[in-house]
Amino acid sequence: MRGVDVLLGGTCRVLYWISGISLIFLMFLTVADVVGRVFNRPIEGVYDLTLILAGIIVAFAVPYATRRKVHVKMEFVVDAVSPGIKKLLSTLTRFMGILFFLLVGWNLLGYGMRLYTTGEVSQTIHLPLFPFVLSMGVVCLFNCLVIMYQLVLVLGGKEE
Repeated sequence: MRGVDVLLGGTCRVLYWISGISLIFLMFLTVADVVGRVFNRPIEGVYDLTLILAGIIVAFAVPYATRRKVHVKMEFVVDAVSPGIKKLLSTLTRFMGILFFLLVGWNLLGYGMRLYTTGEVSQTIHLPLFPFVLSMGVVCLFNCLVIMYQLVLVLGGKEE
């Protein structure tokens, strides 16, 4: 299990770094566009890039947040119940999380393939959209693995 933990952790960190670098790029792009607009030289395609980068920022940060358990949870409810109920709630929420991210990932992969076959591109800079949508789908499916690993730990009694 230690090898799986290291592999998942390393991959989550890489995805998190991609998310962070995308956020920094988005920040510089926005500042450059605002400054360019002052001199009547806006950057073409900022809207397209903003939408793409926002998707990458959110999707690629989710596995890290899931792994670190920094998502919102209702501790006042969970703390008020017995350990057996806590384990049941933890198991159920992880099953729902797996199902949710499996559906989102699967649909993103299908949508990405449709974008590929139709040749859909962004509006102003004509950047192909399918690689970004497909990568977000893969990340959602990877997040299923992170949640499955947590589920195995819960069922094995190694985690709350």
